Formats: sequence, C-alpha cells, structure tokens
Amino acid sequence: IGADADVKGFLKRNLILHLTGGGFFAHTIAGDLPYLLDWSATCNAVVIIPEYALFPHKFPASITEVTQIYRALRCGQAATVLGFQPDRIIVSGESVGGNLAAALCVTLTMEHEEGQSTELTSGRIAEMVSDREDTLFYGETEETNTLIIPGDFSSERRCMGLKTPDALMLCCPALNLSLDPTPSRIDGANDPILPSALISTISNSYLGGCPVRHPVASPLFASESILRKFPPTLIFTSSDDPFLDDAVAFNGRLRSVGVKSQLRAVHNLPHAFWGLSTCGVPEARQVQKECSQWLAKMFAQ
Repeated sequence: IGADADVKGFLKRNLILHLTGGGFFAHTIAGDLPYLLDWSATCNAVVIIPEYALFPHKFPASITEVTQIYRALRCGQAATVLGFQPDRIIVSGESVGGNLAAALCVTLTMEHEEGQSTELTSGRIAEMVSDREDTLFYGETEETNTLIIPGDFSSERRCMGLKTPDALMLCCPALNLSLDPTPSRIDGANDPILPSALISTISNSYLGGCPVRHPVASPLFASESILRKFPPTLIFTSSDDPFLDDAVAFNGRLRSVGVKSQLRAVHNLPHAFWGLSTCGVPEARQVQKECSQWLAKMFAQ
C-alpha cells in the first residue's frame, strides 16, 4: 500500500498498539491476551500486537519494524487492510516492550528534528543524549562512523515528522540497557522473572555493539528536547522490580519537562506482572482495573 493511500470513507476506531515483553527472545502474546481482551472490551478499542523481530536480530531491527507499523497505522497506509482508519492510538508495552514503546516516541521526535534525513553521525547522537561520554560511540570522527535512525524512509517522505502516540502505558519498562548496578537492580538481583544475569544477556544480545546510551536503545538517556515531545504517560512498576529506579528516573525526567507522566508502584510483585491478574493476584487485578480506567480516559480526550 503506497504512502498516498486513500483512507476516506473508512470507519475510525481507537487502537491499542501493544508491544510484548520477552527479552527480545520471545513474545508473550498468550500471557497478555486475557488482559488485552479486557482492555479492548472496556474501551471499545482494537488491539494490534506486532510480532517484532527477535534474536538473533539485533538493534535496530525491532524498533525499525515497530516504527514502520506505527507509521502505516498513523498515515492510513494500513486502512485498506484493516478495514478501518485508526483514530487515537495508545501504545502499551511491558518490559522490553516498554523499551520499544518509549523508543518509538524517541525515534519519531528524532525524525522530526532531522527533517528528511535518516542518518545520524556519532556527533549528532551526542547532542541527543543527556550525558555525553566520549567512549560511547563507534568511532572517533563523524566522517568515518555513522549510526542510522531505525527504518528506511526514502519512499515515505509524506509520513516524516509524524505525531507521537496519543498516550503511552508502560509496565516495568527496560528503559536503560546499561548494566549499571542501581540499588533496585542490586535488591532485585534474584527476581524470579528477570534475574541480574538475564539483564546482562538481554542487553548484550540486543545491542550488538550499539552504544548503550543511544537514545533509541535506552530511552532513559534521551535529551530533554526529545522527552518534551512525549505524550501523556502512565508507568507501572513494582517495589521489587530491578528496573524500579530507571522507571522512577524516567518519570521524573518527563515531569520535569512538562509531560503529564504518572508512576504507579505496586508492592511485592515481580518484574512484568501485568499477566498475573489472570492468576487471581489481588495487586495485579487492581492494576488492570487502573489500566482500563486510564485507557478509557485517554481515549475520551
């Protein structure tokens, strides 16, 4: 479907673009479906779950595919396939899916700032991260080493500078793929879902040599100018989640630049707990109730 697809006459539907967890090794669709069906019924929204690229594919394969899917939805390119035109789009993501959801907003903002350029030199990336470290980049000069913003957009100029999603809803997002020993990572080293050794495996396998502070790989390190463009955001985390400190820091950075961001911390649940609502866990069931209410509120705006 070309970029000039005619979307007139298609019914508009609200849409949830859900990005699963799974450490870039698997998709957790089966475990996510029960609560996704609840969200869909409560909000009368269509849920789309893309099966983005997994290992052995490395960065930026996954975010490239997610960005292309979002672009097709937002530009109307998918309307003739879906049978409807997306109206409001909320992106949700758990664990590494939360990484991709935030990275999508970073990517769209970088595209807008770069105009029609899709290539970033190491020097340009330095301007987009919040704390430059000279050792983070592939090479020493801009002329010899470059990094690419995810996606090949040469045939889709009309969709450059797309608006970000209407809202983000994240659970235990992996916003920082560095191996920094934050207090929550130390306390959560034996998390039953995400022990410290698995964090290292995920980071090393996914990054494949990419600078760990690349703002698309680790959205926590995006500059204020990028974070300022984020939509309303709701972040769920747990007191026991290894990524708790990163979620708190990201929420604080968003709020400091005027983004309507909220953080909800639940006690005594492991990493990536959204699916535990179907197991009868009271705290997880309450979280799902809050999710449905917040989604309905965002779609009504």
